[in-house]
Amino acid sequence: MTAEVCPYCRAPISGEDVVTACEGCATPHHADCYAENGGCTIFGCKCAPAEEPKLTVSSPELVSVAHSAVAAVTAPAVVAPPPPPGGSPETSLKELQQISSTVVPSMYSLFGNDVAPISIHPDTQPSPESEPKSRTNFIVLGALLGAFGGHNFYAGYTRKAVTQLLITVLTLGFASPMTWIWAIIDICTVNQDQRGIEFAS
Repeated sequence: MTAEVCPYCRAPISGEDVVTACEGCATPHHADCYAENGGCTIFGCKCAPAEEPKLTVSSPELVSVAHSAVAAVTAPAVVAPPPPPGGSPETSLKELQQISSTVVPSMYSLFGNDVAPISIHPDTQPSPESEPKSRTNFIVLGALLGAFGGHNFYAGYTRKAVTQLLITVLTLGFASPMTWIWAIIDICTVNQDQRGIEFAS
């Protein structure tokens, strides 16, 4: 004779166990299992515990949660900078200007022409190199090293120059006539460098 099995814990019910029989279907359970489950374990039994209500989330709630999450991620934390010690930023800048006007000239006189004087000004920014490149150099490099992109390296068109160099090198020079023609077209049509500054004659 096979021992009965508790449908909740799937363990056999022995004679020493405290048993609770379901009032609806008379299925025996361990008393602890019946109490823990809150009723009968058999599906469809009238003494089975009620199903837990399903969680439902509406679309507006999802959208509001998504918006708040995106705002929390993208919004940078605004932290006020600490005040400078001993005064306002204008005062600190004036102090720096005074220091530079006294220390830098002394360094300039100490090291000679190796150190250039520096002036600190809030509106001063380093100006980019704006000296125009020579058109003669561009033409000579295109005539002599056009297959290797020498003229485009000189003018700052690095991508075009690397392309010409790779075409010539990877084809072992067999495609060099094509890059020479390309270089001649560059010499005739290009009038400015990569920065947009016209070539000097």
